[in-house]
Amino acid sequence: MASNISSSKVSLDSDSRLSQSSQSSQSQNIMLKEKQAIKVVSEMILDRDYKIDYIDSEITNNEPYCIKAHKQDKSVIVFINEDDKLNIQGIKDKISLLNKEGANHCIIIYKSNVTSSAKKSLETLEYEFELFAMHELQLNITRHRLVPRHSRILPSEKEELDAKYKGKLPIILHTDPISRYYAFKRGEYIRITRKDGSIIYRIVK
Repeated sequence: MASNISSSKVSLDSDSRLSQSSQSSQSQNIMLKEKQAIKVVSEMILDRDYKIDYIDSEITNNEPYCIKAHKQDKSVIVFINEDDKLNIQGIKDKISLLNKEGANHCIIIYKSNVTSSAKKSLETLEYEFELFAMHELQLNITRHRLVPRHSRILPSEKEELDAKYKGKLPIILHTDPISRYYAFKRGEYIRITRKDGSIIYRIVK
């Protein structure tokens, strides 16, 4: 009888250690993904010509946000959503923090998904929200050797392109990963410079 109790205790202790080890490994994996996401977003912000004022690359949680940056009179704040799902309450919390920081533009990194009600709430807000899933930010797509350089054209060049192509430029969707990376807006003209030096143009739809 004593032998059976002892065996059961050893088994329970072993299961407990395995569970703790699994939880520790999972927590470490999440932190590594968060760090990589922050790295990619910081590159994205710099590629948009912002200057970074604060970055929490080590996940110290000293601030409620992980990145704060500015460009002229514009500010952008980056958050990692604490909960797996981003819901309306999460949106309200971010708006409160934006008001506190005097900003109206934020990027939210969410871990799992966004509720339909949260998505709908963004349609009527005066704030600019960009949403990226954690898994979308594990690799900087613009650094891939096969991805050509994309850049906005100057207003003066737009007139020339309108005259040349008569409104028949090929399109790039505003939902395209490259458009989202650079925050290209509908109606903007984009120059794509290929590796061989050739140039093509697209209009964002």
